[in-house]
Amino acid sequence: MFSRQTIIAFIALVLLAALGLYVGTYTIYLLNLAMIAVIAAVGLNLLTGNSGQISLSHSSFMAIGAYVSALLSARYGVPFWAAIPTAAAVAALIGAALGFPASRLHGIYLALATLGFLQIVQIVIEEFADITGGVRGMRVPKPAWFGAMLLNEYEIFLVVAVSCVFAVWSATNILASSYGRDMNAVRLSPHAAQALGVAVARVKLGAFALSAVYAGVAGGLLAMVVGFIDPIEFGVSAALRQITYIVVGGMGSVAGSVIGAVVLSGLPEVLRPVREYSDVIYTGILLAFLLFMPHGLVSIWDAARLSLRRALARSFAK
Repeated sequence: MFSRQTIIAFIALVLLAALGLYVGTYTIYLLNLAMIAVIAAVGLNLLTGNSGQISLSHSSFMAIGAYVSALLSARYGVPFWAAIPTAAAVAALIGAALGFPASRLHGIYLALATLGFLQIVQIVIEEFADITGGVRGMRVPKPAWFGAMLLNEYEIFLVVAVSCVFAVWSATNILASSYGRDMNAVRLSPHAAQALGVAVARVKLGAFALSAVYAGVAGGLLAMVVGFIDPIEFGVSAALRQITYIVVGGMGSVAGSVIGAVVLSGLPEVLRPVREYSDVIYTGILLAFLLFMPHGLVSIWDAARLSLRRALARSFAK
């Protein structure tokens, strides 16, 4: 028998596939960006919301995924279905390398360490312009199955949809596993978790690598969808947006990651007339939710589900 999560994932995928048949090109593009934001938010929430490790460099792992997959496709003709997993593996290795020293830090010191890593990645991209295109950016070849078999817009949409649904499904199952319970134990109290036999350093290291995998996939898909990448897209502003996604949606919740990313991923379109103030607006939203709704929008969803269950229980009791 299939689990409830698997059935929900299958239904979500079917609905997304059907939706893509009836919307226009630009709507498909916006849906792609929303689903990519969901993948990135799920990965960051596993690291920050579930294992309690503050990271300001999630966008850097997206950059690693985007540039590695783009370079593999542009220079070596590697198809997207091989380039993106390879880029995610590279991001995971670098995430583990960062997680090893970072696992000994916490709080503001960890935040500063990850912020420093973000700046290092930005400098590397800009300085190695012969490889990455530097500040001028880099064009990404159109994705192809094999050779000249290019993907059309709907096929790209399906690839992103499958990746998004799988990311949400896998994160849900990870949190339901013993490793997921270890992550939450480390977040609540590292000392108590260690006393209970949890390998705290290994859990933190694994959380960094796992989060980097999601970010690497999101970056590779973003490069494929947009067709152009530059370092500005993966800077401090992107890191702020991703933190806002999980705070607004709900820390430590996969559903919260989805809600926050979907709700806020369309905000740049709304803010286009005042684009120069977008960072200020995102900061204001972040502070407002931290002060007045610290559990995020998912708390409204949870309360609605609880009320519905109670109403159904009362109706059946009668």
